[in-house]
Amino acid sequence: MKDRNGKSRVTLKMVASAAGVSPTLASFALNDKAGVSPKNRAEILRIAGELGYQPDPLARELRTGKAQMFGFIVRNFANPFFNDVLTGMQEAAVQDDITIIAMDSHYSQDREISHIRKLSSRRITNLAIAPVGAAESVLPWSKSTPHSRLVLVNSSIESESSVAHVSPDAVSAVTQAFEHLREFGHERIAFLSAPPGIMSDADRYFAYEELCKAHRVAPCAIFTPLEAGGIAHNIEQALSKPEPPTAIITNSDFSAQYVYVVARKLGLALGRDLSLVGHDDLDTSRLFDPPMTTLRVDRRQLGREIYARLTGTTTADHREPVQLIVRATTGPPPSRNTPHAKE
Repeated sequence: MKDRNGKSRVTLKMVASAAGVSPTLASFALNDKAGVSPKNRAEILRIAGELGYQPDPLARELRTGKAQMFGFIVRNFANPFFNDVLTGMQEAAVQDDITIIAMDSHYSQDREISHIRKLSSRRITNLAIAPVGAAESVLPWSKSTPHSRLVLVNSSIESESSVAHVSPDAVSAVTQAFEHLREFGHERIAFLSAPPGIMSDADRYFAYEELCKAHRVAPCAIFTPLEAGGIAHNIEQALSKPEPPTAIITNSDFSAQYVYVVARKLGLALGRDLSLVGHDDLDTSRLFDPPMTTLRVDRRQLGREIYARLTGTTTADHREPVQLIVRATTGPPPSRNTPHAKE
């Protein structure tokens, strides 16, 4: 028997033979089961290590009926947010010897469905997904694998309410950002989001609309495909109107970076001519010029919460707390000059 590199694989029988025990006893020792004396267990583990024995994951899956891999599909791995979430998942998974297979849909529902089918064919039954739109693509998965565990990431609670949801506290995030800008006197506050057709976190936008209504200000949505060219183009269009927004709330620091690009192109100074609030507090956000006001969320903790639901440790929805971090990209609208402390 050979491994993928063409080398002879060390088998369980070879370990058992070298240790002078039965394959069953060797299996018990290697899988930390009862019925093996401490002395025999130590000797079997020593010999397995010397021989370079590695369990065959496919054989284990066939024997136990349980996959040793979980799937994770996201909308855009170019956004560092998802890389940090994946890191949190992997930190938890390594303790259970579970592999996370991560895939990027690039905001394509067709690609998302293709990824789901591929994972299903690999007998991967536990899936976390940051879906495109309202998560319609996960319905076939749920029906074909009724006993699987499914976790929706950064998706509105209304979508697939029967499965677990994990995300930042969207309503709190929008509320903190909006109220912060209102304290400065902003009335034309724009909200940057994916278009309704592929918007997955609609609760953020609904919270924004409710805040506009409560404060009697007109909503100003900047719906844009969340890729570089589209984001910059639509932001520039919004800022080139006769009465442009004086502040923008974005759905991520990743998309907020394009506000910097457009502001520089139009000769606008962030924090003076235009205020900006991001979301995520990426490691790079404080290094921008000027440093970005944003909402901090523990991204690795989100990953650990996702993993807990994939393993069945809990099935409850989780909303990770967010904290407004005030830096230099927020200030009074151009017509006012109210001083305000920055971080």
